[in-house]
Amino acid sequence: MELQDINNFVQTANEEQLKAFGFLGQWMMENGPKYCTCPSKCNQNCELAKALGGALQAAGQRLQGQ
Repeated sequence: MELQDINNFVQTANEEQLKAFGFLGQWMMENGPKYCTCPSKCNQNCELAKALGGALQAAGQRLQGQ
């Protein structure tokens, strides 16, 4: 899966899919510090992790706008 595929998915997702992304985004915000303990801060430096974070944020924005 390419980074653009994630963004395209979010743009065309239905409400149920957006809710699932929203749930995942919330879970990651709450639990990320518990699970990402890597000293290199891979969750902040990895391009895929950044793209996923952006897609999750976009999904949340779309959900709020509906």
